[in-house]
Amino acid sequence: MSLSNLRANPKTSCERNVYRTGPMPGSFKDAGDLVEGGKCKITCTQIVTGFYDLKAQQSESGTDYFYPWLQRGVGFVCVPKGVPDGTLVITGGVNGCTLVVSELGTNYYFYHDGDSKHLKPGTVIGNQIAKVAPKDYDPFDFGQKAFIDAITQAKLSGKNLDGDVSYGYFVVAVKNAGRFAFYSTGVLSVGGLKKLPVPWGPLALQVLTDNLPLISSTH
Repeated sequence: MSLSNLRANPKTSCERNVYRTGPMPGSFKDAGDLVEGGKCKITCTQIVTGFYDLKAQQSESGTDYFYPWLQRGVGFVCVPKGVPDGTLVITGGVNGCTLVVSELGTNYYFYHDGDSKHLKPGTVIGNQIAKVAPKDYDPFDFGQKAFIDAITQAKLSGKNLDGDVSYGYFVVAVKNAGRFAFYSTGVLSVGGLKKLPVPWGPLALQVLTDNLPLISSTH
C-alpha cells in the first residue's frame, strides 16, 4: 500500500514515512568505475510502522528504474522522458554522495557519484539539469551529529547497541503530474529506527522539492 501511495502522493508519503532504497541482493552490478543500471521491479517491505525497504530487482519487464551506488565510482541509468506518472527512479543510500540528472533528446540520465568524487564533467551525457548534493539532504552534517549523539546517549545510559547501528539518507525520484521531482527521507538506527529531521524543519524533503529544479517531461 505504501508503494502505491508513494507513486500517487510522493510528498505526503515522504512526510509520513521513511523509504530505504537499494538493489535486491545479487541484482545489478555493484563494482566498477562507471556502471549502468536499468529497468527494475520494486518490492516494498514494511520493517516497522512508517519504515519501508524498497528493493530493486533487475527486470526488462519492470516499469521502474534503478541506478547503482558505487563506493569508488559512478552508477547511472537512462530513463525515457515519456514514462508514465508514478514511475520511480531509485538508487542506494546517499551519505556523502551527489546525484546529477542530465537530458539529451527524449531521455534523462540519472547519475550517482560515490562520495561526490568520481563523476567527471565529460562523463555526463547531454546537459545537466538538476543536482542533489550532500548539503541538500544533510545540511551541516546533521545526520552524522545526530548519530554520534544517539550513540553517546545510549552508552551513558548503559544500553547495549545490538543489531544495525547506522544512519542514512535516501533520495527517490518520482514522476507526478507530468514531471519528476526528488524526495528525501532519512533514518537513524540506534536501538531502534527513528526518522531523521533537518535542523530548520521536520523534513529534508522540503529542501529537495522547493529549492531544486524539477525535471519536467516537457523540458
